[in-house]
Amino acid sequence: MDEKLKALQAELKSYFEKAAEQQKAHGTVSEELKTKIDALQKQVDAIDTKLAGHMPGAPEEDSFEKQMTEDESVKRLLKDKRGNAVINFTGKAARAPFERKTTITDVAVGTATSGVLPIQRLPDITMEARQQLTVRDLLTATPTTFQVIDFVKVNAPMAIASPVAEAGTKPENAVTFTTVSERVKTIATWVPASRQVLDDMSELLTFIKTMMPYYVNLAEELQLLSGDNIGEDLHGLIPQASAFTTGLLILAKGWNKIDIIGRAIQQITSAKELPPSFLILHPSDWWDIRLTKDGFGRYILGDPQQGSLAGVGFGVMNPGQNLFGLAVCPTTNIAQGTFLVGTGNPIACEIRDRMEMQIDISTEHSTFFTQNLVAIRAEKRLALITRRPASFVTGTFNTSP
Repeated sequence: MDEKLKALQAELKSYFEKAAEQQKAHGTVSEELKTKIDALQKQVDAIDTKLAGHMPGAPEEDSFEKQMTEDESVKRLLKDKRGNAVINFTGKAARAPFERKTTITDVAVGTATSGVLPIQRLPDITMEARQQLTVRDLLTATPTTFQVIDFVKVNAPMAIASPVAEAGTKPENAVTFTTVSERVKTIATWVPASRQVLDDMSELLTFIKTMMPYYVNLAEELQLLSGDNIGEDLHGLIPQASAFTTGLLILAKGWNKIDIIGRAIQQITSAKELPPSFLILHPSDWWDIRLTKDGFGRYILGDPQQGSLAGVGFGVMNPGQNLFGLAVCPTTNIAQGTFLVGTGNPIACEIRDRMEMQIDISTEHSTFFTQNLVAIRAEKRLALITRRPASFVTGTFNTSP
């Protein structure tokens, strides 16, 4: 097929030369020559497309694309060019790695003018810089079918039991409870696109797969960390966490960022709460910790050439990235200078998913039908249930006793 492509390109080049000669001599190109050039160009484009699909660097189809291409509602929408389609994704396909102010059209996508010389077009699109989203991975997530989740917790614990003499009156005890409710919230975004772009199924799938879910999940991570529970915001971990007790720092001994994290762990365990399992902080703070040296200029956290720490800074999945046994999660979604120490134990906190990532495609919006436009929406619904907020401690690295 590659030899055939070269032959066609050579023939096409000769026709372009003839067209240039006619244009120069007569000021126009014959219709017969135009027809031949168009026919050859279509053959070259068809072979180019087939070869691009077999290039080693071409992205392989995954379960996400398979769900899209085999979905009956999507097939119907592509055929009828009207109506709507709803595609539900679950698990990691819903969290594949969308926000535009303008309608996606052929002009927004861009076009290229072919010349005489053959060019190589890479099959994928270079995306903007994105951070790894890992906060959800630190917590337990379970599905729910309800809009509101209530839970009961101890408000005032029982007093400790006492030794009692034989035949003596046993002391009475008491315990009180309180009810807490968390409402499921929706995180969503959408973008308008022209119907012509919708016809290009592979490009649309790439766009949906890489853009929309990422920005929904980015908003989710910000909400899990810092949502203030006002309006439709989640009740995030940082607003609920206990404030770091600066009195634990010993002025005479001095302290650094490593000491602050250690004292935060001490604060949690001294309160009889669940042992922490993770540390969330800004990448700049983590590198300050990682580069801390002793009096002899040696790195406190070990040799920088250690293999287990070579990928430090790229997410919680790195097994060598830990501090006092806590999985370290550096993320720019937390303010520099702020930290959060907590546990992924579902007894303390868990995510309840009412609806995992869902993509809707529809022409039924405003005047979209008459304008040949479609609306593409991505959304998910969830609640963050924090039962033991004292199992989380947050503070800043510039604290002092």
